[in-house]
Amino acid sequence: MARAMRMRRTLTIVGVALPLIVFVIGTSLAAAHGGPALTPATVDAVLFPGASTDIAKTVHTPAIPPKPDICFLADTTGSMGTALANVKANATSIMNTVLASSPDAQFCAAQYRDVGDTPVFRVDKTVTGVVADVQTAINAWAAGGGGDTPEAQLNALTEMAGATPGWRAAPATHVIVWFGDNPGHDPSLGATLASTITALTTGGAGAPVLVIAVPVNTGGLGLDSTGQATAIATATGGSVQPANPDTVAAAILAGLSALPVTVAMESTCVPPISTSFTPASQVVTSGTDAVFTETISVAGNAPGGTYTCRDVARLNGEIMRDANGQVIYELKTIRVPEGFLTGGGFIDNGKKDAARISWGGNVGFLADSSLVGEWNTIFHNVAGTALDGAHFHAHDFSSLQFLNDGGAGPNPPPANANIAAFIAVGELNGVPGYRLSVCVADRGEPGKGNDTMRMELFAPSATKVYDSLTDFIDQAPTAACDGHKFDGGNAQIHSGLKT
Repeated sequence: MARAMRMRRTLTIVGVALPLIVFVIGTSLAAAHGGPALTPATVDAVLFPGASTDIAKTVHTPAIPPKPDICFLADTTGSMGTALANVKANATSIMNTVLASSPDAQFCAAQYRDVGDTPVFRVDKTVTGVVADVQTAINAWAAGGGGDTPEAQLNALTEMAGATPGWRAAPATHVIVWFGDNPGHDPSLGATLASTITALTTGGAGAPVLVIAVPVNTGGLGLDSTGQATAIATATGGSVQPANPDTVAAAILAGLSALPVTVAMESTCVPPISTSFTPASQVVTSGTDAVFTETISVAGNAPGGTYTCRDVARLNGEIMRDANGQVIYELKTIRVPEGFLTGGGFIDNGKKDAARISWGGNVGFLADSSLVGEWNTIFHNVAGTALDGAHFHAHDFSSLQFLNDGGAGPNPPPANANIAAFIAVGELNGVPGYRLSVCVADRGEPGKGNDTMRMELFAPSATKVYDSLTDFIDQAPTAACDGHKFDGGNAQIHSGLKT
């Protein structure tokens, strides 16, 4: 064993080795993501018990928030003919553009005029996922009426804030795209600017309603001439997108691409791995990035081993998905290199000249995450004459993992894990390049009749040339580490690091 402290191999993790913490970040997406994404797409970290590390995480939000209900609300009075024609010609294109970014979007269409006109207000198509039906409703709009200059939009917006449009329940994002060319009466059929804002921000379907106002320049006073449009858009988190009669559709798309979205991160990690995010959530403009700091921590009593979990982003409460509806996630792999293994012993079939395997050695982690140890295995009368009397010797290790399967052991000595699995790389009868995969269960004392062992030997070509289960029946009490009970000797798993 004297060579154990002189020969060591660093655990191979692609990245930069740091004291106590090694981590790498990989992404599957280019910086110019062009769509919703979560970067890094993978995190692979080596953390000792009690350690933690911070990872910068970026959520690239879609141009349009998820699950939007978008209602077109048009002023259909006499001066709006050209603007209505522009929307009719482009409505399907607008909806398809939205669907390309948010496949679960739905739409509706409504119109308003003024008191004394028909209609004063009407929902022509409630919220639906059928684009053609919404286009048909929009095609039926015709410019007419209007009376005096102000219109009845406050009444219309108040009606739209309720259940009339058929909004889907939260977490759907409710959006009104409102376009017109004149200010509104205040009050309008009892609706004031203040009460309209209250109705919109309260929402009638469990969620507030965002308003994108499109003041159309037809040479009149203008939709925002009294500040109504700005006040409503600002209060609801929407925007004001001025347009000429022939650019209304473009202004609508611009407004739909600049909506606020609440972004929050969540993780499926469970103890002994824990995660936290700073900030817990944030509001950004759709199509921009939300940046978080994730802290990944390992409990001080964590069993050694490899843990995997996922992070996802929620946008307005909905899990972020790609254009095909697939969940976008980050895959997290946390390797906890805690503990070391010592021992020696044998298994046999209890008869003279019967199959027998004997071994001895140790393997563990140093503080810099490198692996150190030495291992010897001798095969006696095992299946296949080629291995009879063969001697495997290694002082190099490519992996080591510890875990606790909930079964007996390992005490004494006290340790967090009762299962050790490692791969030793060495020589078989002096020929290099062989790998020995070992899984051992420390079931406490004594080792004989309790601890179990399985060994698999691989040639330099990676072909498996021996598996101890071909000669020795599986006597492991659980499936965590298949193997035959020790017929002599002992294996001990220790907490902490080798020194």
